[in-house]
Amino acid sequence: MKLNFIFKTNKLLFYIFLFSSAAFITKPAVSQQLDLSLIANPLLKNKFETSNYHQKINLKKQNKQTPPRKPVKLIKDKSPLSKTPVFQRNEKTATLSERMDQIKQNTSSPEDGEKILELQKEIESINGSTVTQKENSFIGNVIYPGLQTDNLSSNEIFNSEYIVAFASQVEQRGSDAGKIWLAAAHSGLDTGASASPDTINLYYSTNGGNSFVEYVKVAFSSANKIGFDDLDMEIIENTSGTKYIYLVFGYYTNGYLGRRLAGYIQVTTPTLSVFGATFSFPGQSTSSNVYFNARLTSDNARYASVPYVTIAVMQDSTDGTDHFILTKMCKILSPYGLNPAITYFPKSIYGSAAGFIDYGVTIDLAYFNNVNDSLIFVLSAYPGYNDKLYFYKADGNTTTAYPTFNGIVNPTGDNLEYARIASNGGTNQTKLLVTYTDNYMNSGDYDQWFLSTNDANNWNSATLEYNSLHNSHYGDVIGRRNADGSFAVTFLNKLNYMYNVTSCTFNGSFNLDTYVHCVNNNFANSIANPKPSFRYVNGDSCLTFWSYFYTMYSTSGCSAINYYMTVVAEGYYDELNNLSPINDYIQIMLADANPPYNKVDTAGINLDNIWLMNELSFQNAPYGNYYLVTRHRNAIETWSANPVTLTQGYGGGYDFTSSDAQAYGNNMVLKTLRWCLYSGDVDQDGQIDGNDTQITDNDAANFVLGQYLVTDINGDNLVDGSDMLIVDNNAVNFISSITP
Repeated sequence: MKLNFIFKTNKLLFYIFLFSSAAFITKPAVSQQLDLSLIANPLLKNKFETSNYHQKINLKKQNKQTPPRKPVKLIKDKSPLSKTPVFQRNEKTATLSERMDQIKQNTSSPEDGEKILELQKEIESINGSTVTQKENSFIGNVIYPGLQTDNLSSNEIFNSEYIVAFASQVEQRGSDAGKIWLAAAHSGLDTGASASPDTINLYYSTNGGNSFVEYVKVAFSSANKIGFDDLDMEIIENTSGTKYIYLVFGYYTNGYLGRRLAGYIQVTTPTLSVFGATFSFPGQSTSSNVYFNARLTSDNARYASVPYVTIAVMQDSTDGTDHFILTKMCKILSPYGLNPAITYFPKSIYGSAAGFIDYGVTIDLAYFNNVNDSLIFVLSAYPGYNDKLYFYKADGNTTTAYPTFNGIVNPTGDNLEYARIASNGGTNQTKLLVTYTDNYMNSGDYDQWFLSTNDANNWNSATLEYNSLHNSHYGDVIGRRNADGSFAVTFLNKLNYMYNVTSCTFNGSFNLDTYVHCVNNNFANSIANPKPSFRYVNGDSCLTFWSYFYTMYSTSGCSAINYYMTVVAEGYYDELNNLSPINDYIQIMLADANPPYNKVDTAGINLDNIWLMNELSFQNAPYGNYYLVTRHRNAIETWSANPVTLTQGYGGGYDFTSSDAQAYGNNMVLKTLRWCLYSGDVDQDGQIDGNDTQITDNDAANFVLGQYLVTDINGDNLVDGSDMLIVDNNAVNFISSITP
């Protein structure tokens, strides 16, 4: 059977219908004015100054004042989450552990990883504190690409099944430094024992993300389904030779109806080989344990020859009444080789509190070097403790100690979710960046924040997006290896029912270096969240991966003009409910302010059907003065009354619907509350005449059905007499385009 309901997991709304055919929404808008200057990011020089531009929408609050950047204290508490387990050590195990550390510090050969592994097993034979073993049951089937694999387009990477998760990393060493890797998990979303297996596709780009080539596919075993947005990647690379791409993920058995487990896949390059298996943590129960939100890191940026890989996985356990959400960890001490031995830490890294199951609980981890080799973990959204972020630290080189509680931060007192942490990983590089979502005053208005530190103890908090117009969710952060303070962040910003993607980068002083509020040129509503990356073009240039349900895109570049637009075509405006029956699509072109009015750039806008607005991203135009030119598949081309000034970042907003004086030549029609573009220019020749009526009449006579048809003038997916009426009326009145 197919999923035909709204499925919620990991706090992701999972819609099993195409957003382009979204259900009709009849909720009337509530009139209230919004000054879009509230959208200004306080860390940017260019403010969104639009004091004379207002939009009638429903807001949760007004006058939300952006908080300044401020220090936040790392404090202790006495909750169960602050209690961490302790290894029993003796002189013999301490000596063996020191020997492991000496080999790692002084080695120049990947083969020394096996010597370290032998010492680890000797420690286990003495105290049994950890369990090291290989997982020999392969997780699925390898599908090798054909010889005729073509490069993919610079924007669209994949278009087939639903994209449910993706992850990216960049090679940093050797002749292939700058080679971008992208893993995308896709699914048919069918359920039950007969469901098709999900597949992870691995792509690479050698031209800075302009095009991608499929490297290999791994199809899971029958009916196994990858968890939504549950995929992470790390590249382990020596100074030369074979490199290993590690993927960790959560997955479901029995077509979403069985167990939830966690696993990993290794892929080698430049010679292709693959292995993957399921993690088997000691003591796990086949009936009561659930695994999800797998994450990994390594110290490979500092140790090229013998890096350690550290993996953390969330585990839900139940006693039949209460749920206990744990974090389990494991290490791979010799990662240069297929099917490596895995050292499991049997206990949770913290004590647990009885509560309810919430798959939104996440932990993330990073490695940094501050005299000692350290791992840092950040825990967020733990039920009953979700107003705090919990930090834990560990010696990255030891396998004879669990992480210890480092403290909590409580920057706002609201519900804090989806914390992600990144470092740069090199020697004496101590900067860390955390991004997380805050539920403002627990009101349902979500903002995106970040925490920064130079020493993992003294933190500062600031906002990335903090306004009443957008709900911001699901940020992720990546650090460039051996580039202290170089970070990239992406997150989703939701405008009513429409998702856009924000991308930003930080320099070494934790100041925003670049900020593009809307990078997507299509719908960004998706099961999978956007991911940041780097490309080696003009230094650390921006690269963002994002998706729209079953299509994956990449967007490169660090600057754009973002601009808000409110506009609606006559036939698509529902006067009774003050909305559109569909989320319509309109192109906006920029025309020079002076003759001959050359077209400089074009952007597409997916209009929210209730607010009749969204955000544009002009990625090529230089800053300056331009006419705004609307292009709709069956409406008259309409120009702004005057040129507008556009600058980098938030350039302002324009409301065509507020008055006919907003259009050049007052060329719009009033429908109760809104001024609308004239509908009926089916052949797009700049006038509505007999040719348009003939085309529409032919389709009406043939009962043509479908979405976004040029002859469907009122957006009800049917061409009939109601569409003919609109075209006829405008043809009789000789409606045509009016331009400078």
